[in-house]
Order: sequence, then structure tokens, then C-alpha cells
Amino acid sequence: MRQVADRAMMLAALGVVTGALLLGLASGSRAAPEGQDKADAKAQASCGYLAKGPTKDTAGDLNAGIQACELCHIGSTKGQAAKFLKVYQSDEFVLLNESETWVQSDIHSQAMKCLNAPLGKQMSKNLGYNVAEAPQCLACHSADKSPTKPLADKKYKDFATAEGGVNCTVCHGLHERWQSDHYKTPDQEGQPLPWRSKSPDYKWERGMTDLRNPVVKAKLCVSCHIGNAGEGKVVTHEMYAAGHPPLPPFELASFMEGEPKHWAYPTDPRLKFFAQLPVEERWSKFHYHAEKDESYLSRHYATGAIAALRAEAELLMVDAESNVKGGEGMDFARFDCYACHHDLKYPSERQKRGYEGPPGRPTLRTATGLPAGLVAKHAEGIEAGGLKAKATGFEEKWSALRKAATSRPFGDPAKVKDTAKGVVDWCDAFLAVQCDTPVPLYSTEQAKRLRDMVAEAATSPGALADAEAAMSLAWGYTTLAKEAKVMFPEAKLGALGKVIPLNVRVAPFNETSKDGTINPVPAQFPPRMKAVNAFESTPFSNAFKGLLGK
Repeated sequence: MRQVADRAMMLAALGVVTGALLLGLASGSRAAPEGQDKADAKAQASCGYLAKGPTKDTAGDLNAGIQACELCHIGSTKGQAAKFLKVYQSDEFVLLNESETWVQSDIHSQAMKCLNAPLGKQMSKNLGYNVAEAPQCLACHSADKSPTKPLADKKYKDFATAEGGVNCTVCHGLHERWQSDHYKTPDQEGQPLPWRSKSPDYKWERGMTDLRNPVVKAKLCVSCHIGNAGEGKVVTHEMYAAGHPPLPPFELASFMEGEPKHWAYPTDPRLKFFAQLPVEERWSKFHYHAEKDESYLSRHYATGAIAALRAEAELLMVDAESNVKGGEGMDFARFDCYACHHDLKYPSERQKRGYEGPPGRPTLRTATGLPAGLVAKHAEGIEAGGLKAKATGFEEKWSALRKAATSRPFGDPAKVKDTAKGVVDWCDAFLAVQCDTPVPLYSTEQAKRLRDMVAEAATSPGALADAEAAMSLAWGYTTLAKEAKVMFPEAKLGALGKVIPLNVRVAPFNETSKDGTINPVPAQFPPRMKAVNAFESTPFSNAFKGLLGK
């Protein structure tokens, strides 16, 4: 099995591909579509600002502490929040319950604790190192205070292990400048807080991550929920074998809906600030459109599917590159776990579906590739922003990578490296359009077409032969349908829920264990794992079609 030194060699192979998404976005700006009004043309801001990044000069030192966050974000009637609510109507911009929700209901707050829990101790024993101190574990389970340092050079002290796992700063930004600037009061009484009117590039230069940008949000989430070799976030096969829970398929819109929300979407009527915002500032400053013009979650679904595939492809590319230079073979974790870890069944959905290569060879993860493929196909019908042109060629790139991955057991590293690079480049071009295009892409009509394509894919042969793919597509469909106010009979939802979990997490989020804490992560996996292992295509297909009224 690979040891830490072998992982370091793999990560060192990243080379020029580190930051490729940002560089790809930087080169992705384009002219406004013909007929676009002047206000929208002015609103078109290239995501090239993401490639610049904050520096110590522009953003100050790094600070992973959250004590200051809790002064205002602990509830609208508590602490400093009451003042900001009264004077600046801050509850019309954010909910002000962010820290409270995170502490009481969000399992991200448990990310560090679980490394010292029974499962973490078991993993430490099996792996031969302390997972609560190992940089390759802390990279996702804590706040990284040395993000530019290579993983091989990082030590326990490079992480803010005492600051509550994946805390506010991990997602919103570690730099002190934005943390202090965003609540500065105006010079003149009666004026709004200055920070609200600043552009995304101004905020990013000072260290605040632009999470209102779907591409930035998706990239951040997949860096842990799938992996990012450049940031040292790689779950290996030996980690899984030692006890790391299987990472569920990542679907951004459903993950957003499956979280206890410490946010509200800008289309939420509670956040009156956004409803009053001038049209020309909605995209340029906050990356959204009015609900009547674009489906907020459809854009996130599409962006998340492509970002997830990109993350998978880059992990394959980096792993393959290290093996071209003389490794021990590509890590089993880069392939579909259930290609090997499934019960033998007869008759078999896999046999009926057929195989991409010689039968029996592990394939890439269908639950990532299938949603990305349907998003690409759907985008071929969207002219706005030049998305149609960027959507072409997906199947050629993806098929070449799948073929390389099955050309011999666990892939031909040289072929995987080259074909994975092709997929990464395609994804970068697609995401650049998502980032740079200020006009709506997912109108009500396009959102319905996407939703219908997701529903059709959920009962396709590829999904029915893969429990995770069927589950992920069911999540996506029900999430998009909920946003569109499509009502399902409770009995129909219940029937589907008996076959497969309806989301990665479901309420009540604050269900506690005997000691009064949030249920530990390992306790939340058995129901989903049981459903995946017991998956049968016919009951799922019948329940899903029943949901659709077929």
C-alpha cells in the first residue's frame, strides 16, 4: 500500500496543473451577447479576478479564529447582531444565525472531533499514524493555516485544530482584512454598510471567498467532497480500507438543500436587500438573477456536476502522472468502489447494461460521469453566453478517458494522464462560461428541460445498474422539482424513500446522541450504505416512475 511518502510524490506531480481552474476562468471572458442592454454589458465581469488571489499586502495575515464571528452571527437578537439589525437591517442581507446553526446542527463543526472519536482511533491503529495529527487528514478536517505549503512539508502545527473543524474561515476566507472590513460602519449616519456595495474582486483581494459565485462554491465543496491533489486533499484506498466512510456522490444543489441552512438564497423574500438591488448589480456583485428569469438551483446543479467531474479527472491526471514516472499503479480509490464492492447477483443489471471495456474491469464512477454528461447534453440547447459551443465535444473527451481507464486493469497511466487532461480542459471551458456569463442561462423553460432530462436519466440502464448514480439523480430531480414548486404526494415520496435515501442528509439536523452532541458522522452512514447494498433496479424504477405519475 502507498505510504505518506508515495502520496507526496503523487502530489508533487501536479506541477503546472495546480490552479488550472482559476487560470482557465481567467482566460474565459467574452463579449456580451448581441442585443444585451448596456447595463448588463457593464455587469459582465470576468472571473479572471479569481486567478489573482489575496496576498498578505492586500488581505493581511491568516486568522482561523471564529470568536469574532460569533459576536454577530449567533442569532439576530443576541450579541452585536441586535445592533446591526436595528441600525443596518442586517437580517435583510444575511440570516444572522450562522454560528448558531453551525454549532447546533452542522456536521462540519464535528470534522475535527470525529478524528479523535472511536472510528478515528480505529483508523489510526489500522494506518499506523495518528489521523488527528496527520496533515493528509487535517487538510479536509481542519483549517489549513499554511495553504501554500506543499503537503509533504506540512506539520500538525500548520492547522487550526482547536478552532472547531471546518469552521467559518475554511469556506469564507482565512485572511484578517476582510474579516474586519466587512462589518465596518459607514462614515455618515443612515448609510448602509460599505462592504455590501463592494465588487467580488474587491472582496477577494481582501481575502473573502466569493461563495455567491456558483463556480467558486462548487470548486470549494468538491475540493474535500471529491478531492484536490494540489491542496493535499486525497482520500486513498488505504484510508477507505482503514475505515474512512465512503464519500457519497456529490451533487451541489442537493447538498445545499440537504444542509441545515445558515444562509438564504438571494431569491428568498426574507432577504429584502436583494429584491431591492438594481438589476445591473445582481450578477456583477452577487451572481444571481430574479427567480422569474433564472432557476437558481439549476445553475448550481449544472455547475456542480461539471466541477465534480473536473475534480475526479484532475485526481486521475495527477495519480496517472506519478505512475507514468514509476509508481506502484493507480490508486484503487480513483475508480468506482462498487465496481468491486457489490454483491454478486443473477440476473445482473450490470450484465444487461453491458461493459465499457472487458467485463470485470473497474470503471470510473458512473455517479459523477452520468450527471455531467446530461448537463453537457442539456447545454447544447442553450445559446446564451456561447454555452452551446462549449458544450460540444464532451462525449468524445469523456469516452476517451473511460476507455483509457479500462484499457487494462486500473488503467493505463500514460493514456489516463492525457485523456484526463482533455476532460479537465473541457470542464474549465464550460465553467468559464458559467462564471463569466451575466445573462440567465437556466430560464424556467430550460430548467424544466434539465429537470426532465435528469428524470429520464434516473431510470436509464446506466443508472439502474449503479445504485449511487440512481440515488444521485433522484436527489437532483427532487431538489430541482422542489425549487420549481412541483408537488409530490407524500405517499409517493415515501415509497421512493424506502428504496433509496432522498438526500445526503435529512431533517431533523439537530437530532442528538446520548451525550447531547450532534450525531457523529459514522452513525449517519449505515442507512445509506444499507440502501445502496440492497438496491434493486425494479423497485427503484417503479417508485421513481410512480413519483412522476407514470
